[in-house]
Amino acid sequence: MIAQLKGTVDRKAIGGMILDVGGVGYLVTCSETTLARLPTGAQVTMRIHTAVREDAIELFGFSSELEEALFRELIRVQGVGPRAAMNLLSGGEPEEIAAAIVGGDLARLKKLPGVGKKTAERLVLDLRERLASFVPASTPRAAPAVNVVAPKDELFRALEALGFKPAEADRLAAEARGRAAADASLEDLVREALRAR
Repeated sequence: MIAQLKGTVDRKAIGGMILDVGGVGYLVTCSETTLARLPTGAQVTMRIHTAVREDAIELFGFSSELEEALFRELIRVQGVGPRAAMNLLSGGEPEEIAAAIVGGDLARLKKLPGVGKKTAERLVLDLRERLASFVPASTPRAAPAVNVVAPKDELFRALEALGFKPAEADRLAAEARGRAAADASLEDLVREALRAR
């Protein structure tokens, strides 16, 4: 895996650049924020995330440790792949994006490229705690009940599949967990939830 490249910015295009490393040009996908910082001809050392797919190997480049760390957290979120994460990072400085997630600022998150209501909610749910160290302690944080739906676990999804509305499925799941043994299987939890109706 390629973790770092040191070379010259040969040329830039929307969403990426050609980085000349010893006469070999590497196509590196970057956020618009990073591209704006790096003039053509500049000597740079870029942190790299290598994404290997069946049909391609892609290099994603970062101008700072924080940007790379935020990218790696973003791609852990369901439905956010490397390209989507890079588009998201094009919407502002890494510190701003992390602060919006930690603060539960759904309005700000929905302004980022490719982020709708559900993705914004998922980002807050999945990353709020993980990104707390990215943000200064003085950054205001929203109360945990910031219009974000509860995490969709297996029991919740099973109850929804049985036709229960989300609020009812959430209530039944909580009751089932309260009554069932700690090591109860999903089937046992569903039975317990159905008894709680």
